[in-house]
Amino acid sequence: MSSEVLRSADAALRFGDWGPGYLSQSDDAAFGVVVLRPGDEFGNHIHEHHTESFVVLEGRAEFWIDRQAPAILSAGDVLHAVPHEEHFVRNPFDETFRAVFVKTPWVDGDKVDKPWTPDASAS
Repeated sequence: MSSEVLRSADAALRFGDWGPGYLSQSDDAAFGVVVLRPGDEFGNHIHEHHTESFVVLEGRAEFWIDRQAPAILSAGDVLHAVPHEEHFVRNPFDETFRAVFVKTPWVDGDKVDKPWTPDASAS
Protein backbone atom coordinates (compact mmCIF):
# COMPACT_ATOMS: atom_id res chain seq x y z
CA MET A 1 0.00 0.00 0.00
CA SER A 2 1.39 3.38 -0.93
CA SER A 3 1.34 6.41 1.34
CA GLU A 4 -1.85 8.41 1.24
CA VAL A 5 -3.59 11.02 3.31
CA LEU A 6 -6.55 9.62 5.22
CA ARG A 7 -9.30 11.96 6.39
CA SER A 8 -11.21 11.00 9.54
CA ALA A 9 -14.36 12.53 8.04
CA ASP A 10 -14.21 9.89 5.26
CA ALA A 11 -14.78 6.94 7.62
CA ALA A 12 -18.10 5.19 6.98
CA LEU A 13 -19.37 4.85 10.56
CA ARG A 14 -21.02 1.52 11.37
CA PHE A 15 -24.28 3.00 12.66
CA GLY A 16 -24.65 5.94 10.30
CA ASP A 17 -23.63 8.98 12.35
CA TRP A 18 -21.88 7.09 15.16
CA GLY A 19 -19.80 4.02 15.95
CA PRO A 20 -16.50 2.84 14.51
CA GLY A 21 -15.48 3.33 10.89
CA TYR A 22 -12.34 2.06 9.17
CA LEU A 23 -10.04 4.27 7.13
CA SER A 24 -7.46 1.65 6.09
CA GLN A 25 -6.62 -1.98 6.72
CA SER A 26 -3.41 -3.89 5.98
CA ASP A 27 -1.66 -6.86 7.56
CA ASP A 28 0.34 -4.49 9.75
CA ALA A 29 -2.44 -2.29 11.12
CA ALA A 30 -5.97 -1.00 10.74
CA PHE A 31 -6.80 2.66 11.30
CA GLY A 32 -10.20 4.13 11.92
CA VAL A 33 -12.35 6.60 13.78
CA VAL A 34 -14.92 6.00 16.51
CA VAL A 35 -17.67 8.53 17.23
CA LEU A 36 -19.99 8.34 20.23
CA ARG A 37 -22.81 10.81 20.60
CA PRO A 38 -24.01 11.70 24.11
CA GLY A 39 -25.57 8.53 25.54
CA ASP A 40 -23.99 6.12 23.02
CA GLU A 41 -22.02 3.08 24.14
CA PHE A 42 -19.97 0.42 22.38
CA GLY A 43 -20.39 -3.07 23.82
CA ASN A 44 -17.86 -4.91 25.94
CA HIS A 45 -15.50 -7.09 23.89
CA ILE A 46 -11.95 -8.40 23.52
CA HIS A 47 -9.53 -8.94 20.68
CA GLU A 48 -7.59 -12.18 20.75
CA HIS A 49 -4.71 -11.11 18.53
CA HIS A 50 -4.39 -7.38 18.23
CA THR A 51 -3.88 -4.42 20.51
CA GLU A 52 -6.43 -1.66 20.03
CA SER A 53 -5.15 1.83 20.76
CA PHE A 54 -7.23 5.01 20.98
CA VAL A 55 -6.11 8.61 20.52
CA VAL A 56 -8.85 11.01 21.61
CA LEU A 57 -9.46 13.93 19.27
CA GLU A 58 -12.44 15.59 20.97
CA GLY A 59 -14.98 15.14 23.73
CA ARG A 60 -14.83 12.70 26.64
CA ALA A 61 -15.80 9.06 27.20
CA GLU A 62 -15.61 6.36 29.86
CA PHE A 63 -13.37 3.40 29.05
CA TRP A 64 -13.98 0.36 31.26
CA ILE A 65 -11.02 -2.04 31.05
CA ASP A 66 -11.54 -5.55 32.44
CA ARG A 67 -14.72 -4.39 34.22
CA GLN A 68 -12.78 -2.11 36.56
CA ALA A 69 -13.58 1.52 37.44
CA PRO A 70 -13.67 3.63 34.30
CA ALA A 71 -10.91 5.82 32.98
CA ILE A 72 -12.28 9.11 31.67
CA LEU A 73 -10.46 9.98 28.47
CA SER A 74 -10.49 13.41 26.84
CA ALA A 75 -8.75 15.17 23.93
CA GLY A 76 -5.07 14.29 23.75
CA ASP A 77 -5.34 11.10 25.84
CA VAL A 78 -4.12 7.71 24.58
CA LEU A 79 -5.25 4.28 25.78
CA HIS A 80 -4.17 0.76 24.75
CA ALA A 81 -6.33 -2.36 25.16
CA VAL A 82 -3.99 -5.33 24.77
CA PRO A 83 -5.13 -8.76 23.53
CA HIS A 84 -7.67 -10.44 25.84
CA GLU A 85 -8.30 -7.20 27.76
CA GLU A 86 -12.03 -6.48 27.88
CA HIS A 87 -13.06 -2.98 26.93
CA PHE A 88 -16.41 -1.18 27.07
CA VAL A 89 -16.80 2.46 25.99
CA ARG A 90 -19.63 4.89 26.63
CA ASN A 91 -20.29 8.58 26.40
CA PRO A 92 -22.33 9.83 29.38
CA PHE A 93 -21.31 13.43 28.65
CA ASP A 94 -23.02 16.27 26.77
CA GLU A 95 -20.56 16.51 23.89
CA THR A 96 -19.71 14.17 21.01
CA PHE A 97 -16.67 11.94 21.53
CA ARG A 98 -14.30 11.30 18.61
CA ALA A 99 -11.11 9.23 18.62
CA VAL A 100 -8.74 7.56 16.18
CA PHE A 101 -8.24 3.84 16.78
CA VAL A 102 -5.37 1.66 15.62
CA LYS A 103 -5.43 -2.13 15.69
CA THR A 104 -2.01 -3.81 15.49
CA PRO A 105 -1.46 -6.18 13.87
CA TRP A 106 -4.69 -6.16 11.88
CA VAL A 107 -6.54 -9.48 12.12
CA ASP A 108 -9.90 -9.48 10.35
CA GLY A 109 -12.75 -10.70 12.54
CA ASP A 110 -10.70 -10.47 15.75
CA LYS A 111 -13.53 -9.34 18.03
CA VAL A 112 -15.20 -11.49 20.67
CA ASP A 113 -18.24 -9.98 22.37
CA LYS A 114 -18.28 -10.27 26.17
CA PRO A 115 -21.77 -9.06 27.12
CA TRP A 116 -21.56 -6.81 30.17
CA THR A 117 -22.40 -3.26 31.12
CA PRO A 118 -21.19 -1.35 34.18
CA ASP A 119 -24.78 -1.11 35.42
CA ALA A 120 -25.41 -4.87 35.09
CA SER A 121 -23.07 -5.96 37.85
CA ALA A 122 -21.54 -4.49 40.96
CA SER A 123 -18.53 -6.80 40.66
